[in-house]
Amino acid sequence: MRYRDAGVDITRGDAVKDAIATAVRATWGPAVRPLPGGFAGVMEWPDGPALLAATLDGVGTKLHLALEAGRVDDAAADLVYHGADDLLVHGARPLAFLDYVAQSRLDAAVIESVVRGLARACAEVGAALLGGETAEMPDTYLPGVVDVAGCMLGTVTPGGLLGVSGARPGDRLLGLASAGLHTNGYSLARRVLSGSGLELNDRLPGGDGENVGDALLAPHRWYGPALMPMIEQGRVRALAHVTGGGIAGNLARVLPEGARASVDPRAWPRPAVFRWLIESGGIPEDDARRAFNLGIGMIVVCAADEAPLLQIDLERAGERIWHLGEVASGARGVVWSE
Repeated sequence: MRYRDAGVDITRGDAVKDAIATAVRATWGPAVRPLPGGFAGVMEWPDGPALLAATLDGVGTKLHLALEAGRVDDAAADLVYHGADDLLVHGARPLAFLDYVAQSRLDAAVIESVVRGLARACAEVGAALLGGETAEMPDTYLPGVVDVAGCMLGTVTPGGLLGVSGARPGDRLLGLASAGLHTNGYSLARRVLSGSGLELNDRLPGGDGENVGDALLAPHRWYGPALMPMIEQGRVRALAHVTGGGIAGNLARVLPEGARASVDPRAWPRPAVFRWLIESGGIPEDDARRAFNLGIGMIVVCAADEAPLLQIDLERAGERIWHLGEVASGARGVVWSE
């Protein structure tokens, strides 16, 4: 079972992004700070030294499982954490969030649950839930489903901006644990679940007693409390938020030309939910690596002499850390050291 069999083709998606890039860049004036492969857009404020950072995303098909489990508020909160982490990659702090919630026919209880989740997460990351849109479109959405998307805005000083110029050969890669799938790979995960014979309340095979629903709906983690102090201290050269495209696809986005990262897949334990999905679905390893984060939610690129102490400080901040590999000279990209 491959990701494209579940209706998601990452290669095709990347081609679409490439096709629209010229039209998008045609709208950029001198205030925009280009960040090739960036997780968020960054531009200058009209009359000030601070930079504006912005990113937009949707919860995606995780919402189907959340609706079934009665946890729509948690899935909506994940969208805020996802956006805040995308800003964090560039050293930006969350400022405000704008949401879009749509159904074929508005269900007040569902909408209220969504907004409660968004508001809770916004308070946690320090962003104002500034406004949004609630839409009812019976000819666009299927009955009983809900779509949730949103834009996170943030600020960063010019001197604190992280991009693709920080990483260099000799740097080390530190991986921070994810809580589970976060907000990616759910079209494939739901297809595996439907063919497994298991229900959300069933015990997760190979797990520590948790059920399937809790494992699949584990929240998207917010890494700001642990990482922002390290960023402000100048100890982080680059960050990669592991979302769609997996570890290699997202790490490559923050590497400059002439830098090639090597990642050891044996460096960290693969969580039970991923082992079950891969085994139950017969998912090829290359598809699993592109569809899922496999237990790593954020990657820190730092100087080799900084890595040991940085790991200690991040562990003191409550993170689980593994040395994933290093950056060397070579063609820009990521390789797996098997």
